[in-house]
Amino acid sequence: MPQLSTAALTAVPSGVREMFEKGRQFSDSIDLTLGEPGFVSPKHVIDEGVKYLLDGRTKYTPNAGIPELREAIAEKLWIENGIKCDPYKNLIVTAGATQALMLAMVALVNPGDEVILQTPNWPDYLGQIDMVNGKAVWATVKEENGFKMTADIIEPLITEKTKLIIINSPSNPTGGILDYEDLEKIAELVRKHKVFIISDEPYEKLIYDGQKHYSLATFPGLEDYVLTINSFSKTYAMTGWRVGYICANEYIMKNLIKLHENMIASINEAFQFAAISALKNGEKDVERMVAVYKSNRDYLVENLNKIKGFSCIMPAGAFYAFPNVKEFGMSSREVANLIFDKTHVVVAPGSAFGPGGEGYLRICYASSHDRVVEAVERLKAAFGTK
Repeated sequence: MPQLSTAALTAVPSGVREMFEKGRQFSDSIDLTLGEPGFVSPKHVIDEGVKYLLDGRTKYTPNAGIPELREAIAEKLWIENGIKCDPYKNLIVTAGATQALMLAMVALVNPGDEVILQTPNWPDYLGQIDMVNGKAVWATVKEENGFKMTADIIEPLITEKTKLIIINSPSNPTGGILDYEDLEKIAELVRKHKVFIISDEPYEKLIYDGQKHYSLATFPGLEDYVLTINSFSKTYAMTGWRVGYICANEYIMKNLIKLHENMIASINEAFQFAAISALKNGEKDVERMVAVYKSNRDYLVENLNKIKGFSCIMPAGAFYAFPNVKEFGMSSREVANLIFDKTHVVVAPGSAFGPGGEGYLRICYASSHDRVVEAVERLKAAFGTK
C-alpha cells in the first residue's frame, strides 16, 4: 500500500476514549471519563431545531453562519464579555469549538512554528498542532498554583519560532481559572512579543464560589493577535449539535472563512437557529445545571480527600476534578485501570492530558448526583478511607 500521511501515522489515540470504550463492557459501569454534560439539551433548544427542520431549513448557509446567529453571538460577546465583535467582519460560526481550533491552527501555524500550551491540557490541542506540523512547547502548570498557566510560566518558553499561545480558562482537565491580574500580565506578554494567542472559553459559565470569568480580548492592544473561541456544547448541554464560533480581527476572519469553505462549508441551519434560542432563553437552564455541577463537585472533592491514595484540590471551574494519585506508586494509566477492575468506575488517566498530567486522574462530575455518590461509595469500599 502507498504510505499514509505522517499526521495519520503519528496521531495518538485518545487515552480518555480508551477508558470510555473499556467501560462499555459492563452494564454496571459508571462512566466519568468524557466531558459530557449529564443533561439533555434544553427543550426550547430542541423545539427550535425541530421547527426549522420541519420548515425545510436543510440547505447550505453562508460560510460564516446565518446573520441572525452571528448578530446574537456578537450581542452576547459585548454584553457578557465586553468584546467588540462586528457580526459581519469579526465572526464565524463553526462545527463546535473543536473545528474552530483546527481552523485557527491551519490559518496561523506553519510547519515548524512553535505553539505554547499548558500541560496538563485538552488532548486535541496537541493532535491539531501535529496535524499542521507545528511544534508543541509545554508550559507545565502546578497543582500548588491552582494549575494556572501564568505569564511567568509562558515567557521563558517564547523564542523567535513562537507563533501561537493557547490559553484555556476555565481549564480542561484541571478546572483552573485565570483571574484578571493573570490575564493582564498575559496581555502585556502578547503586546511585547507580538504573537498570536487563542483564548479557548467553552467553560466560561461553569464557575463557582463567586469566581468571575474574564476574556483576554477585552484588554487593549490585542486586536491583531487574539482569537476568542467558544461553543454551545458545555454551557447549554449541546455537545452533539456541533455549534461553536471564533471572534477575531477582520484580516484573520477573511482567511478563516476561506479555509472554512474548504473544510465543511457551513453549519446546519436549523441547529444555528436552535443556538439562538440557547443564547436568548437559556440563562435559567445554565443556572440549573451549574447548581448541580457545584453540588457534585463539592461532594466529590470532599470525599476523594477521605479515600486512601487520593488528594484533590477544589476546581474553580469547568466540571472536572483532577485528583493527585501519586501515593499509589503507579502510573496514572495503571491507577485508572486498577480503579476500573475493582469498582467498574471509569475515569481518565492524567497521562492522557500530556506529560504534566502524570500522577493524576480526571474525573468528570457532570453526571447525575446519584451516579457521583455511587462512584464515591465504590471507591471507598475498594480503597478504604484515611
